[in-house]
Amino acid sequence: MCLLRALPPLPREFLEFGGSEDPQQEEREEMHLHTEQARWSEAAAQAAEPVFTRAKQILHEARVPEDVVETQMVDTVNTQDIVLNILETAYARHCGTVVVGRQSHHGLKALLTSHVRDVLMSQGEGLAIWVVE
Repeated sequence: MCLLRALPPLPREFLEFGGSEDPQQEEREEMHLHTEQARWSEAAAQAAEPVFTRAKQILHEARVPEDVVETQMVDTVNTQDIVLNILETAYARHCGTVVVGRQSHHGLKALLTSHVRDVLMSQGEGLAIWVVE
């Protein structure tokens, strides 16, 4: 069993920088950008740990052996990346069921969240898709 958590997309300021005409300065800025991306991803992964901890606790209470529960974080750029990561993981692990959580969001986040669910349901050929609240 794999618990998969999609990290939020990187903020715009971590996607690229203005560049430089000086090749050495360009290289330094590129290294700094990669360092900042790694820091942001690590902080986002640490923020997700309580979600994994709670899910593992629920599974433990349901008598699911701890040694069969694996966790994985995936980076995302957009909603389609989230869907592709979930489907690739499910197919690679020969899963028959994908369970996705639905969080309460308003506005744009609600559209993106429902979009992930809808795309999974339409593209998850051969998979049972469960949406839980």
